Parts: sequence; structure tokens; C-alpha cells
Amino acid sequence: MKQWYILIVAVLFSGIAEAQLRPISGFVINESKQPISDAVVKDLDSTENIAVTDSFGRFSLITSSKQLEISHISYKKRVLITTGFVNGSRVTLNDAYGTMLDQTVIGSDKVGRALKNQIVSIEAVSPSLIVDKNTVTADEIVNQVPGVVVTDGQINIRNGAGWSYGAGTRALLVVDGIPLISGDAGQVQWNFITTDNIRNMEVVKGASSVLYGSSALNGMINIRSSWPGQKALTKVTLYTGQYSNASRKTLNWTGNNQNSNGVRVTDLRRSGKHDFVTTFEYIDDQGYRFGDFDERVHAGLDYRYRVKDNFNFGVRTHLLSTNNGSFLLWKSYDSAYNALDDQTTITNGLKFRVDPFMSYKTKKGWQHNIKTRFLSIDNQVDNGDTAINQSNKSTMLYADYQSTYPIKNDIDIVYGATVISTVTNSPLFTGTQKASNQALYGQLNHKWNKLTYSVGLRYENYSLNDYSESKPVFRAGMNYGLAKATYLRASYGQGYRFPTIGESYIKTTVGAISVYPNSNLKSETGDNIEIGIKQGFKTKKIKGYMDVALFQMSYENMMEFTFGQWSSDVSAGNGYGLGFKSLNTGPTKITGLDLSVVGQMRVLKGNVRVFGGYTSSLPVAENTGYVFANDSVGNALTYTSTSSDATNGVLKYRSLRTFKMDVSYRIKRINVGISWRYQSQVQNIDKAFVDPLFAFFVPGVQTGLNLNPKGYWVTDLRMSYRLSYRLKLSVIVNNYGNVEYMERPADIGAPRLVTFQLKSSI
Repeated sequence: MKQWYILIVAVLFSGIAEAQLRPISGFVINESKQPISDAVVKDLDSTENIAVTDSFGRFSLITSSKQLEISHISYKKRVLITTGFVNGSRVTLNDAYGTMLDQTVIGSDKVGRALKNQIVSIEAVSPSLIVDKNTVTADEIVNQVPGVVVTDGQINIRNGAGWSYGAGTRALLVVDGIPLISGDAGQVQWNFITTDNIRNMEVVKGASSVLYGSSALNGMINIRSSWPGQKALTKVTLYTGQYSNASRKTLNWTGNNQNSNGVRVTDLRRSGKHDFVTTFEYIDDQGYRFGDFDERVHAGLDYRYRVKDNFNFGVRTHLLSTNNGSFLLWKSYDSAYNALDDQTTITNGLKFRVDPFMSYKTKKGWQHNIKTRFLSIDNQVDNGDTAINQSNKSTMLYADYQSTYPIKNDIDIVYGATVISTVTNSPLFTGTQKASNQALYGQLNHKWNKLTYSVGLRYENYSLNDYSESKPVFRAGMNYGLAKATYLRASYGQGYRFPTIGESYIKTTVGAISVYPNSNLKSETGDNIEIGIKQGFKTKKIKGYMDVALFQMSYENMMEFTFGQWSSDVSAGNGYGLGFKSLNTGPTKITGLDLSVVGQMRVLKGNVRVFGGYTSSLPVAENTGYVFANDSVGNALTYTSTSSDATNGVLKYRSLRTFKMDVSYRIKRINVGISWRYQSQVQNIDKAFVDPLFAFFVPGVQTGLNLNPKGYWVTDLRMSYRLSYRLKLSVIVNNYGNVEYMERPADIGAPRLVTFQLKSSI
């Protein structure tokens, strides 16, 4: 009898021991025995208990489960049996047909879905590419995405936007579900993003206003950051770089080479049900232009409390202190790295954001999300002229409630409400201005056999001081699986963008050039039509997918800054009354073709990755003779009268053809990569820039336009070596050929920059 008692106790003890938590750690590799970064290791008994492999393929979490699921967008999922698993072992994932198409993206639906089932064009950017290129600000990597051009921080997708002097955006940046743009001028806040903690980056091409609102007229960039797994992870990046002298000697304003240095620290750790993400970043970039520098400190603390697997809340808090110098227009073509009138603008900025959030999911799958933000921006500006005050302050309050209700397994409804309020008190924007926005939105999503379709509607109300307007916007689209890895899609989406405080009320001077306010601006409206096909492919050594899309975007009341005589004071001291003002320039249409390819291939026991594409478009003014304004002396302004080249009606500041490609090769501890970017010559700009009178003040713009008549190529190189599983050394060379190019009028791009990077993962 005593033996039976002993046996029963032993069985009970073994059951209790098996249920106890224990640490599981190891490495995820592919069939070529190379580490796989960004693989997700998930506890099948708890949706919140996950780990993501680092750049060395390492993972670690604490679990009581017998099974862990390991997945990656490029490989077959694998279930790991933890019983008997030896910590530190390597887990191999095998290639899978079409799995690149199976990766989950948020897209324009605010709901995670497979890439292959999306109704619009979406580019998913690998986090490893962001790390490998030593991306200091996120706009640098966005500029590598096919069909996207970023100029002075402004996003242009498929030529849906030109160059708007730093005010307003038609493409929205969304970070962790909240738009990251300033409330006053609508400027994208790139510096608030810690690039070492980007988990996913997606670029949505086409109108996304139904679920995301104004400023998503042309598309959006969606970024999601990481939360910690069971084991703490600390990532440290140190880098130092140096700008080369320009190829043209007259540009070199200093005998010294300017440096670019920085450090980034990201710490992810969990304590019980508490998650903490701490980030610190210090950047010191001396710049390549006289008086153009960037020094900033960014510190952040993200906190989340996981009440249960289906309920969590928290807050993200970030502080950004900046000290930078800049100028808008060059002195001349031969002195392009020097400022007009030797006037540079020094800005000391303090930006602060607090983002409380909450997420709850019922047992039946009804999801509720509340996301809020308080954003404060205080820029103290010194432009060397005490008579012109460009300092500006603004505060913005943002709140969004979103719910996803699953009607059936393949049918769900996304609905919600958004409220935004902005107040600015700035000499730059002629005093105190107030703007507010309220919206209700909803979208039905249904997957039926091989067909996926969505229908959505948004009703938006906008107020700027005493002016108010309301408008509905609509979208619909479908995706049909023609074959195992062939997906046809079609979509129609309306867009709506109201003028920002900056576009309506800015009043300032840049050298001898003035910028005038226009409080009578009307909202932009538009629509986007797209037909596309996504095709997966796989051979024994090659796999990936290709995407081809035909698109057409139409806009009414497009807002663009236009040169003219806007002041009755035509004295020399007032620049003869000449300057720029934001105007509604009439109806426009952009049609084109977008081709992209993503793939990988085994070569000599290594792995080659390819990410790139080609975009060709024709952006035109539909009525070139339409009079959209009269200047202060009664001159009628039309597309033709304000364009430097009105041939074919091409819109200003657009490159009709772009090509982007990034190729990397990884074998054992070595990884090498090369990136190409091509832009055709900009055909049309504001006529003022090449007008003899304007050229007297800002000489050489026409010479700059003729610098690259066939367009320009920029090549970046990189190479890294893993010193250990925790330490990697990289060399990155941007603009390897030291090519000279003009991205926008009166501005020559950066010369060669050579950077050494040391990255550790502890």
C-alpha cells in the first residue's frame, strides 16, 4: 500500500512540475544555417506570451506550454515541442511557397490581414533593411520604397504630391495606430520614431481617408513598434560617419570634413504583467551645408499593463529636444552649400507627446481600442533678423475609438470615431489659430471563398477658427484569388484633405523671398482607382512575388504654393511684393503604372534578398487655362502662366519615372548590400525660379535643372560582419559615386557619407 502512495505522489508532483514556468531559449535558422531575424515565437497557450528573434536569430521566453509556434513571413510555420528541448539549440525553418504573400499587414483596414488579400497596393519593408542601412530617421528608408519620394521630410506617393515648402502632407504617417503629424502645419514628425524599435513598416499606396482621415489622401506609412517578450533585450547602436568633399570644388565651403555621429539604446523588458520599452537617442550631425546641422536628444518610455490576455492598457511618453540649423534656398549654383544672403535659421525645439491607450477583446472576439495623444511643440527660431519672428508653439489633442466586431468567421465590421483639436499661438501663423476635426467611420470586410471585399464610409467635420465644413468619403474594393499564388484586386477610394493652419496663415520671409497667408483656401478632394495583380513565384532556389498595378488619381482644388506679386507694397525692401502663397490650383489627374518585386534566392550557400520596383506616371493639370487667382496688380494666374515648362500639362515638382532596388547577400557571418535609386529629371517647377527677376535674387536654378537631363542615379553600399551572436560591425556608404543632384529648386543633395556602425544585442 505504501508503494501506491509513493507512486500517486510522484505522478502528482510530475504534473505540478510540468505545469511550472520554465525558460526556453534558442536560435532560429534557415536551411542554409543562417540566422532568421524577426521570426515570431508564440506560446500557444497565451496570445500575449511571444518573443521576436533578434538580428542573430536568438529568442527567449518563459512558458509552461508544451508547444511553441515559430513563424516568419518567408518560411513555413513550425511547432516546437518544448519537452526535451535543450536551451541554446537551433530551430530550422523551411522555405514555403507563397508565404511572403501570407504575411499579416495592417494596411488601410486597421485590421491585420494577409498581404495577398489586400484590396490596395501595399509595400512591406523588412525591419532588417532598416537596421542594415543605419537608418537614422524613418524617412530615409521610406525613400527606398518603390513609387515613393521623400523631399524635405514630405511624402510623395506615385506623384500624388509635389513640393510644398514644408506645410501640409497628402500622405499620412501612422505610428502604433496614431497619426504622427503636427497639428499646426501638418508636418510629419520623423524624429519621434526610434528606428531600432520598428517591428513592421508598411506603405499603403492610394487614398486611405475613410479609416484614417484627412492627410491620408495620397496614402499612408504605417509603423508598429515592438513590445518585450519574456526575456529582457537591450539593443545598443553606436555609429560615426564623415561626409566627403563634393565632386565640384566650388561647393566645398570648409576645409574640414563634417561628421555625423550618434548612439541609440533600446531596452525591452517585462516584469510580471508589466511591459517596459525604454529608448534613448542622441544624434550629432554637423551636416554638409554651411549652417545646416542637426543635434537632438530623444528619450521615450512606453508602458503596458497586461491585465489579461484580452485586456491591456498603458501609455507611451516621448520627449524630443532639438537644436538644428537650416536654410531653404542656396546662394547660387556655384555656392549651393551656402545660404541665400548667408542667412541660416537656428531652431531650438522642445516636443513632448503622451499617448494613453487601452485594448480589450471579448471572448467572442469583439475588439475595442482607445488611442489618445497630447502633443506639444515649441520651436524657438532665430533667423538672424529680429524683425521677423518665426517661432511657433502648438498643442494638439487626439482621441480615437475603434471597434472590430466579428459578425461571422469571415465577416467583420470596423467602426469608430475620431476627435482632434489644435491650438497654436505663433507669430509665424499670425497669432492664435484654432482647428478641430470630428469624424465617424465604418467599414464592412467580408471574405467569401476566394473573394475578399470591403466597403467603407467616413463622415468628417472640420473647423478652422470660425469656418466649418463637413464631407463624406467612400471606398470599396475587392480581391480575388485567381490561382494558388495569383491575386487580382480592384479598388476605388475617395480622399479629403482640409487646409492646415500653416497653409492658411503662414506669414514669413526667407531671405529676399516672402511667404503670404491665404485664409480662403478650400479643402482638397480626390479619388483613387486601381487595378492590380500580385503573383507569387517559387523554384528550387528562388521565391517571392511580383506586383503590377495601374492607377489613376484625380484631385479637385489641389493646394500648391504659387509665386506671384501678393503685396501692394512693391518697394525693394519688401522684395517688390513678390512671394509665394498657397492656392487651390484646380483639377488634376495622375495616371500610371507601378511595378514592384520582392524575393530571395540561394546562391553559393548564401541567401540573396531583393526589394524594389519601377513607377511611371503622368501627372497633369486638366485645365491649363483655368484662372485660379489674381495677384495684387490684377494679373491672372493659370497653370500655363506659372509653370517653367507647360509642355503636356505636367504638374510641378514631379519626376515622371522612378526606380528603386535593394539587393543584399548574406552568407555565414557576412552580409553585403547595394541600393539604387533613380529619378528622372523634374520637367516643371514654378516659373518664378527661372524668371530673370527671381534669378537675380536666387541665381542658378535653371542650371541646376539641367544638371541631370536624363535623371540621376544614387548608389548606396553596405557590408556587415557578425563578430559574435551579440555583436555586429557594419560599414555603410551612402551616395557611393558622390553624385551631384538637385532634389528640389535651389538645393543640392548630400555628397558621399561613410559610416561605421557597431551594434550589440544583449
